[in-house]
Amino acid sequence: MQGLQRPGDLNTPDEDAIDLHHLWQVIRDNLWGILGLCLVVSLLTTLWVMRISPVYRASTTIMIESQEAKTVSIEEVYGQPPGIREYFLTQFEIIRNRDIAEMVADELDLWNNPLFAPPRQSKDKAEASSDGGWRAAVREFMAGFDATAGRTQHSAVDDEERRKVAVINRFMSQLSVEPVEFTQLVVVSFESTDRKLAAEIVNTLARVYIQSQLDAKLRSTQEAGNWLTGRLQDLKAKLDASQQQLQTYRDREEILDMSGGQTVDAQELNELTTRLGEARRARIGAENIYRELGGSANYSVSQLMSIPEVLEHPLVQNLKQNHTAAEQEVANLAKRYGPEHPKMMAATAREESAESELQQQVLQVAAGIEKEYRVAQRNEQNLSQQLAAVKEEVATSNRKQFRLRELEQQVEADQRLYEMFFNRAKETSETMGFQSAHARVVEKAAPPIAPIKPNKRNIVLIAFFLSGLVGIGLAILRDMLDNTLSSPDEVIERLGAPLLGVLPNIKVPKGQAGPYLGYLDDTTSAFAESIRSVRTGLMLTGLENPHKVTVVTSTNPGEGKSTVAINLAAALAQMESVLLIDADLRRPAVATAFNLPNGTPGLSNVLALSERREDCVQKSEAGFDVLPAGILPPNPQEMLATHQFRDLIKVLGEQYDRIIIDSAPINAVSDSLILATVADSLVYVAKADETPLKLVLKNINLIKHSNLPLTGVVLNRLDTRKQRAYGKGGYYGTYDASERS
Repeated sequence: MQGLQRPGDLNTPDEDAIDLHHLWQVIRDNLWGILGLCLVVSLLTTLWVMRISPVYRASTTIMIESQEAKTVSIEEVYGQPPGIREYFLTQFEIIRNRDIAEMVADELDLWNNPLFAPPRQSKDKAEASSDGGWRAAVREFMAGFDATAGRTQHSAVDDEERRKVAVINRFMSQLSVEPVEFTQLVVVSFESTDRKLAAEIVNTLARVYIQSQLDAKLRSTQEAGNWLTGRLQDLKAKLDASQQQLQTYRDREEILDMSGGQTVDAQELNELTTRLGEARRARIGAENIYRELGGSANYSVSQLMSIPEVLEHPLVQNLKQNHTAAEQEVANLAKRYGPEHPKMMAATAREESAESELQQQVLQVAAGIEKEYRVAQRNEQNLSQQLAAVKEEVATSNRKQFRLRELEQQVEADQRLYEMFFNRAKETSETMGFQSAHARVVEKAAPPIAPIKPNKRNIVLIAFFLSGLVGIGLAILRDMLDNTLSSPDEVIERLGAPLLGVLPNIKVPKGQAGPYLGYLDDTTSAFAESIRSVRTGLMLTGLENPHKVTVVTSTNPGEGKSTVAINLAAALAQMESVLLIDADLRRPAVATAFNLPNGTPGLSNVLALSERREDCVQKSEAGFDVLPAGILPPNPQEMLATHQFRDLIKVLGEQYDRIIIDSAPINAVSDSLILATVADSLVYVAKADETPLKLVLKNINLIKHSNLPLTGVVLNRLDTRKQRAYGKGGYYGTYDASERS
């Protein structure tokens, strides 16, 4: 199966493809089981729906006004109403409110209706009816030791509250409120097994909802009016107090007009702030230069000359140029005159004079920089003091102005609040006597005729359909989880190996511990016919190059490799001379099958040169010779890999037309791979519905990659009756005739 492949199906050509034919085959194979599941589920569903009481739905239509008709154009007492959409959503939730449900339950006495709550029964009576009364008797006995009789009353109250909650919850679960799109209508529906009660409940709920809204609005209007009247007195007193406080402050601070009073101070404050900033920048610049100098006394003239601020001074630059010119003159004269020449001596004197003036000027510039720094520092301090004084004056004036403005704003706020409440109180008193309904019933509910649920036929059909899907899913899941070979087709499709034949599952007689000798026991049986098919397949694959030496192996022990080897040798012996070698030197089975005594010499004895070959080969009544395993050696694999074994096979090949070798399972040890190197054919035996496909595929790939002569696969112990039941009788038509004979 492709796409939905089973575990171990590793050789599918396309993992994303879905093999629909295989899916249909799986469904067809499990068709009766799926139909049985559908019938059982449908029957159970039918029995269940027959017990369900019919449910009726009654509906009433209410129109909710988005805006009330008012005699006076005023706003709502509690401020602006919400948006239209939010308003309607709010009304829908009010209709579904538990308080409305409780009022309906009170009016219709739903607390005692058996459709909503079970009949009242004391806890003691309930226990007495269920356990013979011994618990109630014990409770009465223990109650005598209770000093407070209020506990019993509290328990009864809790039971009643739980009962009311249960009734309301049941009521809410059966109620539905659905708006009609693009209208102001809302449909209120109630579902119940009593059709008259359903209609009565929705009609009562609509009436209770409308009346409750009227009562709530009247109460809110009255409460608002009373609250506004009391609030006006407080606001009036607060307004008078704030006005008196404002006037008292003006008289105490002698404030007549504060407009423009801060202009001069503010201008002076801005000018001082600007001057202080400039002085601070000048001080910082002078301080940086002064800090870099570190005091003129601490530096030599040459060090001072390396400071940019000193070197860039105009006087220093002029003297520096003079000194440079004097040095140049001395250098020029030194080329023509000696140091004692009058011109040379005069030039040298000028150079020394220029250098002295430069040094004095550098020292003066350094001292001047310090003076500039001190002057800038004092200037900044004076401006800071002036600014602080002006700030104090401005702050005092601002505090007065701020306080005055604060008092004026308080008076203005109290005045606006008082006027607003005064207007609201007047409007509320005028409209208190008139309240209009915001909703009305458009269509009253009538008792419904037909129930809305359950639709018993649809429920049964859905159950049948869903159970069918579940059955199909389980069948596909079982097929996907099947990790074994279950049919001959899978040998070819999933293993990619030739199929030599299929052996049916034969019940082995009780007490038979060795391999099954079905071909020797009855040559006309279905098993014998299957062995002939394997023989034919083996011979047809070796028409051009006959398979003289054939190794028979399997994946794990117990899959029937020894049975295949023995019966195949018996079938071939009817046509050719055959030798059966038991090369399974770990768990040999041939000697047991032919009832050879323990210790009979065999292959291991010949290879160990302890016995003659002629003495180890045994004649069988089946018409072929047998070379048993012999004494089990400690190193079977090393013994089979020796040149003595190869020489033995060559010698025996000259004496017999066919040599069948029964080897150890390939998944346990690699003896079979060693034996296959000296063979012309390798037959792989797999047990149907048991051998793990992953292991078989791994071993066959190993055989192919090792270039060993894989002839084909024999599918052993296949349940032919199950295959015929699934409609796969193409391989097994001959079995029926054989079994009937």
